[in-house]
Amino acid sequence: MDGLIYGVCALATAISAAKRLYYTRKRRNQAAYQIAHRARVSAFIACFFGSLLAIPTVAEAVDRLMNCNEVSSLASDLAAVIFWASLQVLIVDWTHSRSHVQAGVAVRLFAVCCVVAAMIWEFHMADTAHTELSTAYARSADVRLYLLTYLGFTAVAGLEIGAFSTGLAIAAWQQRRAAATGLSIAAAGGIFGVAHALSQSAYIIADRTGHAWPLSVENAVSPALAGLSIICVATGLALATIGYNISPKGASSAV
Repeated sequence: MDGLIYGVCALATAISAAKRLYYTRKRRNQAAYQIAHRARVSAFIACFFGSLLAIPTVAEAVDRLMNCNEVSSLASDLAAVIFWASLQVLIVDWTHSRSHVQAGVAVRLFAVCCVVAAMIWEFHMADTAHTELSTAYARSADVRLYLLTYLGFTAVAGLEIGAFSTGLAIAAWQQRRAAATGLSIAAAGGIFGVAHALSQSAYIIADRTGHAWPLSVENAVSPALAGLSIICVATGLALATIGYNISPKGASSAV
């Protein structure tokens, strides 16, 4: 099931990245929202590679090629972090005043650099020769720390995407309902991302206390939530773009 879910996500994000790259290059001479356009391309490219590396057969092939256990999991998780961070930058460019955009972007870039550095260090410290970076090995302190670092960032970023996208959807509802609908779906994607992070985090904590639910349930629920998050974000942003492009003449487009 993981292969199917992440395969669909890889396909969806590849198409989204190609389309956004085309429109970004087409609008490269337009000054408005250039940061958002580039961040969106970065988000979908990162998500494509992250989804691809999350497919079990691809992950195994990469690990064998690199001769390093779990390097595919690290790369996939780092790609997910870049995906969420890029969406945060996109939201900052959409919602902040021009005088505050650079500061908002800088704060989020600093945060993501710290998270990436921490994850790489925790990967280095983990005994990946005998463990996997998954909830199946949550009883390992190193694996647990790595996962909670990744999931904590995912939860915070997903919450920010969900909250700000909801605010944008409410603001756009009266004049641009198609765009507002797309933003609402993107907001749902952020919430699914939070649910994914909370599901895995809750399992890790429950396992630590000896009250975890069956691992098979967690292994079914968590990828489904991650897949829904990615698909909703990709679909929602696409609909928002269409909605703004058919908005009344003279209206500026942020997407």
